[in-house]
Amino acid sequence: MRLLEELRSFPDSAPIEIAQFIADVNDGAVVVTAHAKGTLIGLVGARLAGDHAWTQLVAIHPEWRNLGIGSALSAGLENRLLHLGVRRVSALIGPGQVGEQALVNRGFVPVEGLKLYEKCLSLEPSEVRIIDKWGGEVFDDHRWALLTGMTRERELVNQRIVAPLSDPGLAYSVGLRLPSTVLMFGPPGTGKTTFAKALASKLRWPFIELLPSKLSGGNGTLANELREAFSELSRLEHVVIFIDEFDEIAPARDSRPSAAGVVNELLKSIPEFRQQSGKLLICATNFVGTIDPAVLRPGRFDFLIGIGPPDLVALTALWSQALTLMNFDGTKIAETLAKQSIGYTPGDVDLAAQRAAASAFSRAQIDGSVPVVSEDDLLNAIGRTQPSISPDMVEDFNAEVIKFERI
Repeated sequence: MRLLEELRSFPDSAPIEIAQFIADVNDGAVVVTAHAKGTLIGLVGARLAGDHAWTQLVAIHPEWRNLGIGSALSAGLENRLLHLGVRRVSALIGPGQVGEQALVNRGFVPVEGLKLYEKCLSLEPSEVRIIDKWGGEVFDDHRWALLTGMTRERELVNQRIVAPLSDPGLAYSVGLRLPSTVLMFGPPGTGKTTFAKALASKLRWPFIELLPSKLSGGNGTLANELREAFSELSRLEHVVIFIDEFDEIAPARDSRPSAAGVVNELLKSIPEFRQQSGKLLICATNFVGTIDPAVLRPGRFDFLIGIGPPDLVALTALWSQALTLMNFDGTKIAETLAKQSIGYTPGDVDLAAQRAAASAFSRAQIDGSVPVVSEDDLLNAIGRTQPSISPDMVEDFNAEVIKFERI
């Protein structure tokens, strides 16, 4: 350790990551050392991958350089690796760095024309452990691009939530407080969870869903477990925390007195959560009217956003996307299909599309024809698929938007 720390100050030494070196040794890396007069004067380390070894570190004390120490270390390392079944040894060393001449002396051949590509991952190992413990995920940013239809909700979420969190400097410069808590409400199946995951994807932040069943699995009360979850997840630099069926956790206390402890904990923990940067809490519910009014007041949630059923434009987009995945022989009928499927959720569109494809598959299997989805297949599938959202549900949702939405 003393040798490696001392070598950090010498510009001709290779970049030394001491913590990584220790981790490599603990994982079985091979290390050969050189001593003189009872003092460690040099070392070389290599990490094994089958019959291939990578020389990762060459360190020689400045007073002992250009005396053959590097060549001797390399020879000792090669001897150790040979007995471990290694047949190929590689080393990545910059021009002029310690160890370059030793490698040449030992017969290493430089490979020209290669480029070194590096990328620093955004998560620390300690953060990864927390994410894994809570069953979290880190999504690629393609999920946002896959959001189809629902233009109003998408633009609203992008403008009011994603944009400020992606450009906090600009937000601060105009006095805009970064959003940290959002409640999404709307009928079942309208895409609240999809929006939450797409939002995390767009931000490239870890996504962690807290399920009431997961929280209540411990020995403590749900209130205590919520407190512990928020405390541990606050150690992440960035995170999107998602709680679905929020009405089950925070129902009105006058209708369910037994939930008072959890609601009181939320009234305390949500304002504390809002003081932390780089965190976003998204809660979702199908029944916003049943949530305790104190939880919904300004100061707890920045936004209350209604996620309604797909309108005609959104349904047309959903059907257009579904048709691109089919071998469809008709003209552009996405808008016609949309008009026939008012009240459909994205899941309903997918179900009807699969039923149409199944009909084409069965027909081709029976008569040996080319498997092609016809317009009749699609219309028949729509006739067999009941919409998840009734006109009464749409009317109730529109009334809730007027009463509760805050954007």
